[in-house]
Amino acid sequence: MEKENHAMKKRAISPAIASIVLIGVAITGSVAAGSTMLKQNEIATVSTKADLIDATLVNMNVANKAYFAATVKNSGTTSLNFVSVGFLDDDGNSQSLSNNENLNPGQQWGSYLVTDISVTPGKKYVLHVDATTKSGSRFHWADTVTARG
Repeated sequence: MEKENHAMKKRAISPAIASIVLIGVAITGSVAAGSTMLKQNEIATVSTKADLIDATLVNMNVANKAYFAATVKNSGTTSLNFVSVGFLDDDGNSQSLSNNENLNPGQQWGSYLVTDISVTPGKKYVLHVDATTKSGSRFHWADTVTARG
């Protein structure tokens, strides 16, 4: 009988210590979940976007010469390390402007080209805007410009 009393008096862990351990596990789990959510939020807020601010296409009426100009703005939250704007002329030849320098968020880049191409005044041409980030993310967008002359 004495052995039974001795065994009954021994407890594995007190309820107070068990409660403290469970609270510690709950806090650790909450911190880990919160940290993961913050990392996911940071990833979700990175965006790659470029806006075509202006585009001009003019038939110069001189020996099939045309003027093509475009201005692009980085409207995303990450730097772009390549931007191009292009279209197909009346003969199906690709004409494009490109920038290989960093274009930081909020910055604009513009360029122009005078070349021997055939464009028809009043005709709409599809412009393709392509941008790439240092990490390799890509952005593609299309718009139209009406040729003047």
